[in-house]
Amino acid sequence: MSINSKLVTFAQNELVLSHNETERERIKASIGQLEKILKDKLGNNIKEFVRFGSFTRNTILPRQYDPQSDVDLMVIFNTSAGKKTPGTYRKWILDVVSAAYPNSVSKKDFPAVKLLLNHIMFDIVPAYTEEFWGKSYYIPDSDDSWRSTTPNDINDSLASKNTQYGNNVIRNTIRLCKHWNAGAGYPLESYLMEKDIINLIYWGNEDTYERFLKTMNSIAGNRAGVRQALDYIQKYKGSWSEPVNEAKQFEWLQKLLPSLK
Repeated sequence: MSINSKLVTFAQNELVLSHNETERERIKASIGQLEKILKDKLGNNIKEFVRFGSFTRNTILPRQYDPQSDVDLMVIFNTSAGKKTPGTYRKWILDVVSAAYPNSVSKKDFPAVKLLLNHIMFDIVPAYTEEFWGKSYYIPDSDDSWRSTTPNDINDSLASKNTQYGNNVIRNTIRLCKHWNAGAGYPLESYLMEKDIINLIYWGNEDTYERFLKTMNSIAGNRAGVRQALDYIQKYKGSWSEPVNEAKQFEWLQKLLPSLK
């Protein structure tokens, strides 16, 4: 099996939270049940729910490959009778999920309330919206105030580029980079890294292996360990003075992706 085939298999069979539609529907059902519980308990205080983040982009990794992996749910509160503080809304959410899931881990973890359910971490984020010339979303800021955000702002860009480029190369590359990032101790913020990868210039006729190497060079090529691995991989790709050595390429690739077999 070629190195590219091994990377594609790893990215599409291992670095996925939902391996098939049945599993994905099970996760959606868990989100739906969580939404129902929150709505039943908090009633008209809740205006709507927005599902966002890497789960909606299908770039979320299993927690064994990314311990910080989570499914994001935004709870939009009704502010028609006045707006509460972020801390108040977070406490309402925490009280409900703690009572509903007494055997699960739930805690406050700014700005979200975290709930571990069936080995999946849910990040539940309080929010509110304003509608002046379009809808604006606000989530908690560091000083218990509010800041604006745009949920799912890169979803369409990823879907478009992934389709245009073909063979799921862009989504595969993001999953591989997220696994490297987790193993390296999260030097890059995950969402911003995904956004940077999507915004890179892409050329045709590159497979997942080539795209991953070029992307790593762009987003982390100045990091010592990454630079060394990329340089050795390039060396063992062969030249007039160096024969091609796929075994050595793979050995150095595993230094970037230790779980790759």
